[in-house]
Amino acid sequence: MPNLAHPLFSAPADAVDTGMVRHFLSLELEENFTVEYKRNIAAADDTVGAMANTYGGVVLIGVDARPKDINLPGGLVGVTAADKDRLVSKMANTFDPPGWTPEVIPVMVDGKLLLVVRIDPDTVPQPLLHQGVVRIRLDGRNQTADRRLVQMMFQRADPAPATAYPSDPRLSPDQYTSPQNRDAYRKTPPDLIVRAAASRSLRRNSTRLRLHGTTVDALLGALGNPVTRQLPKRLEGLTRRVNSQLFQEPWKIDPEHGTAWFVRLAAGHDGPGEPVHPRVRAECTVALAQGGSSLEVLFDLLFWTGGQKIANDLWIQACYEAVHALAHNALPTLTEELLGTASVPVPPIELHIAAGAPNNPSLETLLNTDLLGTRIGTGDLRRGSDYLPEELVAVGDLPGAVTQTLRNIALDWRYLHPGLPTLHE
Repeated sequence: MPNLAHPLFSAPADAVDTGMVRHFLSLELEENFTVEYKRNIAAADDTVGAMANTYGGVVLIGVDARPKDINLPGGLVGVTAADKDRLVSKMANTFDPPGWTPEVIPVMVDGKLLLVVRIDPDTVPQPLLHQGVVRIRLDGRNQTADRRLVQMMFQRADPAPATAYPSDPRLSPDQYTSPQNRDAYRKTPPDLIVRAAASRSLRRNSTRLRLHGTTVDALLGALGNPVTRQLPKRLEGLTRRVNSQLFQEPWKIDPEHGTAWFVRLAAGHDGPGEPVHPRVRAECTVALAQGGSSLEVLFDLLFWTGGQKIANDLWIQACYEAVHALAHNALPTLTEELLGTASVPVPPIELHIAAGAPNNPSLETLLNTDLLGTRIGTGDLRRGSDYLPEELVAVGDLPGAVTQTLRNIALDWRYLHPGLPTLHE
């Protein structure tokens, strides 16, 4: 299955069509934390309530189960047009607090009407009771929450949106205004940091998650060659463009910083040492915040320029490579390891471009910006930050999402008509 979560989880409702649902069914995903198939609406509200209290997900109604393997989708049996209203009414009347219902999207597939029920846990007034009981979702099944878990869920309940926990980079694109503050261990700070950042709530109220050796091994394998731990060809090609003469160091764990809640991996040019020559290193930083209930992932490309400006297409491609590594490699692997499934939507991703040295906040001496055209206005060229468009990430169009984000950053820098190169996948 693809590394990016299927667009059925998060594409706009009007984009959910026959082709998208048919492709999702063709993947033959087993029922898990975030996926379930139902023949009819009879017990769908119980699964919706369980998913709402955990990780969210998709329930496909009108899909039969295979006789020999009930965890896989079978033939299409369809539902009636009236079933949508019946299901929505049933959920609105049996859920407590009342009134909350998920998206229910009718789609015709092969002449059968299916209902795509999408549960976004960030919209749920947790804990959500169903017929007076709090249900939670385990791997492919629903279970009643015990007294301790229900008490913890009530304690965690807050009128603020579930996404508004302090470590969430979505709160402010400038939260990482000084990326070097997180990286004080470096004797020689990088000249430029290109950072892709994401955070997600793990919603594992009953367990204090920790990072284990298997998690780190899986991440090392996902970021490069599982055996040699060398950089993948994409990033290796980028580092060779910066300096083909320097030794390529494989992925390694930072020996000075690491706990059950935090790990940093690095690869690329050996060093950094004194930046006499241009060099670049890749870093992936993973942190479990708030007692293991939320995940932060940063993927950085760190440049020591050696006094030279970084070429237009090089730093622009580096932005894409950072996002690609985060979205295609790090996030799916960590989600699989920590939640037991990679079939959850990709959380919002930020892109940051910043000078690494605290005494050099301007980017004018670091980036060649000829491709961006004529700049309107004066003043130093400062850091750039923006979110990737979620609707493009949802359908897997990372080049388009990064290009749009870079256009927004260029406008912030007062380049009105930026010319951007084609990003290579």
